[in-house]
Amino acid sequence: MTPKRAPQAPLILTAREEDIVRAVYAYRFVTAQDITHLLLSRGSLTYARRLLSALCGGRDYQERQYLFRFPLPTPSPGSREKVYTLGALGRECVKHAGFPVDWYYRPGKAGRFSRSPLLHHLVLTRFVCAAHAWGRPQPGHGYALGEARLCYELSRNPLLTAAHAGGERATGLAVIPDAWLLFERLSDDAHFPILVEIDRGSEYQERFKTHVRARIEFIRSGDYARVFDTPAVLIAYVTTGHAPPYAETRRKTMGAWTMEVLAELELNAWAGVFRFTAVTYDTLYEDAHAIFEEPVWYRPDSPTPVPLFAP
Repeated sequence: MTPKRAPQAPLILTAREEDIVRAVYAYRFVTAQDITHLLLSRGSLTYARRLLSALCGGRDYQERQYLFRFPLPTPSPGSREKVYTLGALGRECVKHAGFPVDWYYRPGKAGRFSRSPLLHHLVLTRFVCAAHAWGRPQPGHGYALGEARLCYELSRNPLLTAAHAGGERATGLAVIPDAWLLFERLSDDAHFPILVEIDRGSEYQERFKTHVRARIEFIRSGDYARVFDTPAVLIAYVTTGHAPPYAETRRKTMGAWTMEVLAELELNAWAGVFRFTAVTYDTLYEDAHAIFEEPVWYRPDSPTPVPLFAP
């Protein structure tokens, strides 16, 4: 008879570990690289892994921990990146701190994650963490990220979960952006609110067009301004494509489909509201400077790249 393992005493969290648990609560799925860029200094990846390991009990698939760790599903053999999400003790930790908790990972009910939906979450995490790292105040840097609200928080707002009409046809689609980011240009206090949509190349033409119509109507209805307290908006589609070689093709295709929607709704002037770019998940942190400062974005009505923020 195998002796039962003695229950592990709950870890007494340091302030840094509490910050990590709350970050995982906010982002839902993270890697050690994400925590390093969000909360620590460059070169702290080993330290981040050590902190995360303590919070998940030091093993994959360990239940009743602050974090739950599992390897990123991949079709290729070899070592796999570790993904962290909120565990049962982590849920109690953030709930005790006064945050609404409507989700944490329960292996018995949720099962294993499939690769494609999980990568959507991870690209979102990495893009927003890269925005945080890039927008961190530093000498000579002209921008700061003042606010970031992710879909997990936004989904609790009834104005976002209501279905919006697209033109003359009802879409029946809730408008919950993947993220809403508010950047500030320090030289003149100009603000740039951006609705971020992560694309993995999985939506076909009509579904993507419905997605665009719903967001247009969300803005036209005034609900966008009521939710985010500003009428200003830029809708930024960030695609990795179904695979990296197809990302640029997907970016061009989304732009063409968007222009078809705008022509159908007789809103061609709205082309200036949309931006599209292609990114690579593995190099997103290295590419952050280019993404947020260089002309690597495209309007749907022009082949000329532009920067994300207006000069």
